[in-house]
Amino acid sequence: METVDSQNGNASRGLVSRLLLNPWTVTIVLVAIAGGAMLAMQGEEEEEETAREARTYPVEVAEVQGVTLAEMVRSVGTLRAAESVVVRPEIAGRVRAIHFREGSQVEEGDLLFELDDERLLRQLAVREAGLRAVGVRLANAERELARARQLHGDGVIPEDQLDRAQTEYDAAVAEQERLEAEISLTERELEDTRILAPFDGWISERRVDRGAYLRVGDDLATVYRTDPMEVGFSVPERHAGRVRAGQPVDVMVAASPQRPFQGEVHFVSPAVDEATRTFRVRARIPNPGGELKPGSFANTVVTVDIRENRPMIPAESLVATRTGYIVYVVEDGRAVRREVRTGLRREAMVEILEGASIGERVVRTGHIRLSGGEEVTVTETESPELPEVLEEGAEPAAPYLEARDGADAGTAIPGSDG
Repeated sequence: METVDSQNGNASRGLVSRLLLNPWTVTIVLVAIAGGAMLAMQGEEEEEETAREARTYPVEVAEVQGVTLAEMVRSVGTLRAAESVVVRPEIAGRVRAIHFREGSQVEEGDLLFELDDERLLRQLAVREAGLRAVGVRLANAERELARARQLHGDGVIPEDQLDRAQTEYDAAVAEQERLEAEISLTERELEDTRILAPFDGWISERRVDRGAYLRVGDDLATVYRTDPMEVGFSVPERHAGRVRAGQPVDVMVAASPQRPFQGEVHFVSPAVDEATRTFRVRARIPNPGGELKPGSFANTVVTVDIRENRPMIPAESLVATRTGYIVYVVEDGRAVRREVRTGLRREAMVEILEGASIGERVVRTGHIRLSGGEEVTVTETESPELPEVLEEGAEPAAPYLEARDGADAGTAIPGSDG
């Protein structure tokens, strides 16, 4: 066996020696080695490309929109007439006539009630007669006084007679003035028997009937000036300084649920109520058609700020962190991590105060696997279509874990970025 193996080994070495001595054989071997190396390199490149493709994440993106935001404060209140007067008599008397139709429109100076004036007319006649008598007495006293002065000057009568003539004259003058005052008062009372409308407006139902005897101060009816109307409401003290006279107000009432009435703030209380920590605000609303009624419940919205062309992104693009929010912005095919500061929220969209600009593209879905810097495959999606101006109460974009109980629309919650 050893002899056979030795012979085989010698034959193999001889074969190798003959191959190595053949130049064509050497060339073929080298070409085979180079081809194998190239195939190995190509395989590695394909593996790397496959790995790169495996590390590219598909995402959906949305463009940052520019929208005008109206920041608002909501409240509730009660409508009342800008002016309202309860009509009351200034003298006692019996109702002789009523000259209006309940619920009708009246003009300033219209006759509403008429009281019986017979007694006052008799008083006036008596006092006028007395005034005429005093006039005769006064004329006589004036002549006597003139004669007494002349006689006293001539030394004919003593001083006391001149004094008596002067006293008689002064008494007649005083009586005349008293009767003139009483006549004037009676004439005023006669005027008060005619109760007139104090201003243009609408009159309520009457509270007395013809023939009723009235005392001074009895309620007869109420006249309302309903154009403009006024609404009073309370606002939390944290908005002090933001609500100002002249700001626009939208008012909604149950009678016209689909139609807002526009007005403006005309009074802001300078003090905060200690019990409720709110301050009172009043606004006036034009009401030429009389559609708004005094006493109605009203929802009010005060526009306290207008933010023009503000960046807005879908709310689902936000990623909550311990310190706030981040978004991923697509730049040159990569997802770039950005910290953002949020503002108002409306229609599933969030205002971005810092961190993103209008026209940029933010990752809307697929960001759960991103940490920043990854290559992404982009699928464009459309953001919700928003009106040019959001006017129906924006909410603050509060941090993900922030409690939101009791937050007002359009106002910041403690701890939020808005």
